[in-house]
Amino acid sequence: MEFYLEIDPVTLNLIILVSSYVILLLVFLISCVLYDCRGKDPSKEYAPEVPADTQPPIRLVVMQQGSPGTHWAKG
Repeated sequence: MEFYLEIDPVTLNLIILVSSYVILLLVFLISCVLYDCRGKDPSKEYAPEVPADTQPPIRLVVMQQGSPGTHWAKG
C-alpha cells in the first residue's frame, strides 16, 4: 500500500511563494553581511566620508510688496 499526500494547488503555490521570499531574504542578509550593508566591498579601501553638515543651510526668503489685495484691485 503506497502512501502519498495530495496537496491542493493553492497550498502548493503559497508554499512556493513563501519559500522564495525566505530564500531572497537569506540572500539579502548574507550579501548585507558580506558587503557591510552599504554596497561597498570590504576588501577595498575607500576615502573617508565627508559629513554632510559642512554645507550652510538653505534659507528661503519671501518678499511681499504692498498690502495684500492691491495687486488684484488694479484690474
